[in-house]
Amino acid sequence: MAQAQRALPFLEEAPQLKVKIVEKADAHWAFQPIGKPALPEVKQKSWAKNPIDLFILQMLEEAGRAPAEPADSHTLLRRAHFDLLGLPPDPESIEKFVQNPDWPSLIKELLASPHYGERYGRHWLDVARYADSSGYGRDYFFPHAAHYRDYVIRSMNEDKPFTSFVREQLAGDILYPEDKATDGRRYATGFYTIGAVYPVSANGIKRPKRFEYDRLTDAADVTGEAFLGLSFACARCHDHKYDPITQHDYFAFQSLFASSTFKEMPIEEDKQKLQIKDYLLEHTAAAEHATFFERGELNAPAGRIRPRLPAYFSKGKTAAEKSGDHRKWRLQVANWIASEKNPLTARVIANRVWQWHFGEALVATPNDFGLEGAQPSHPELLDYLGTYLIENDWSLKTLHFHIMSSSTYHMSSAHAEPATTGVIDRFPTTRMQAETIWDNMLAVSGKLNRQTYGGSVFPPVSDDLVQSKRNASWETEKKESGWMRRGIYVAIKRSMHFPFFDVFDGTNSATSVGQRESTVVSPQALTMMNGEIPRKLSNVFHQRLVRECGDDKEKIIVRAWLLAYGRPVTEKEKQVTLQFLREADMVTWCHALFNSNEFVYLR
Repeated sequence: MAQAQRALPFLEEAPQLKVKIVEKADAHWAFQPIGKPALPEVKQKSWAKNPIDLFILQMLEEAGRAPAEPADSHTLLRRAHFDLLGLPPDPESIEKFVQNPDWPSLIKELLASPHYGERYGRHWLDVARYADSSGYGRDYFFPHAAHYRDYVIRSMNEDKPFTSFVREQLAGDILYPEDKATDGRRYATGFYTIGAVYPVSANGIKRPKRFEYDRLTDAADVTGEAFLGLSFACARCHDHKYDPITQHDYFAFQSLFASSTFKEMPIEEDKQKLQIKDYLLEHTAAAEHATFFERGELNAPAGRIRPRLPAYFSKGKTAAEKSGDHRKWRLQVANWIASEKNPLTARVIANRVWQWHFGEALVATPNDFGLEGAQPSHPELLDYLGTYLIENDWSLKTLHFHIMSSSTYHMSSAHAEPATTGVIDRFPTTRMQAETIWDNMLAVSGKLNRQTYGGSVFPPVSDDLVQSKRNASWETEKKESGWMRRGIYVAIKRSMHFPFFDVFDGTNSATSVGQRESTVVSPQALTMMNGEIPRKLSNVFHQRLVRECGDDKEKIIVRAWLLAYGRPVTEKEKQVTLQFLREADMVTWCHALFNSNEFVYLR
């Protein structure tokens, strides 16, 4: 902190919340203590496999709707594979499951796969606003980002209790002071060093005040959204208009992060000329405090603020500041968020997990559980899921298994009646995310490099695109196998998003992303039809089919359907395909399969 700001007086008197704000907050569903709701009484009890179904069925019966029929075995297998692994089932797995559809064993097997962590790690990286560079003019590359990403994948695979996952990201260095700088767990606090903050302006001028302000703003905002579903950012310039957070609360919360600093780690000699910042979160030698800025403007400092949790949520309790305490301020935040008494944490992550399974959240604003956020479509179900998670030691894998064992998860996506908002009477049809489409093409073509962990990779992109970006660099991997890895390992540069991911709504954000957009636009079809990589991989798919099936066209068609769609080809589809192949070559047909809706949609 600059010497001038250290000289500012402390603003000891915190303003009170408006009575109207407090009254509304006291009545708000998300701020009530979380408790296990009573199981509802329903008429069609035989449909329910577990309590989840009772809550769903209650709403269906009230709406006069019936649940969809169960999905067939092939659909369920493909759904489970893409849901938990983000990868298609291979023909051998399909045959094995259809002959013996042991659903519990299948789910346990998928949850034990190392690819589970890649799939659900990618979900969390959206929330964590993950990127491999700082963005803006200089776009510094972050080697530490890949270490954080690998920490997330490992945590998911280990089924680390969610509360431990929270604590380690906020205060892992405090919890485990014996960890070396190179230990994987030490990178958990990379959650705070991968933000779109940068130490210099575009022309290279250092700006420590701006860097510190941006760093603390990023820390406060992403903590609120990711873990609590609260928009703290709305209180930076003035008291929050709706939620019980004052501007004083906001900067007091920033102060809890003010005694942390980005330590620059040494760069390898051969990379020292590149624009790289390799950060590790550390403590300052002495306590530092955030500055209160009038209207949130950097040029209007009013005084320093002592660290404190938001008064409404901590019941106004503030421990007296003691010498040396600054080393535990982030741990104080971590323990508050991870407490079973916090009404938000379990609800927020349970809502995210439901959304990651179904594509639609119970609370449609997963990053905003405040008074302006959406009401839950099934409030009792959300509380049931939250308490179930707590009772099962915050195990996400246990929650996955419970959700996927329900009749609700087994429903078909087909229904005789049109869909109604807030009524869950079918499994939603959703388009795969950008990385999943990428992984699907690589897996089906047989070219997927399944290596786990390691540095971010750079697939081929147009030279014109690179040259059109200021200070951009994109060093394509020398070997094909180097870039033919899962999408979670593809570099995300904030100044230049990988075009394939960009067109399919991949994230490249400076802020937490609770839910991705899912657009249907012409550039997506054009990319799949004309893009160099989709065309290349569909050609390799053809080569795989010929290698595995020889010249037998019918055998090739059967194999292609299992690989691309996870189901047997129908007789009608086979005859139409044979007719098509009399007039077109098989390479074109393989490319057409990649361009079909069924290849990129889940039902």
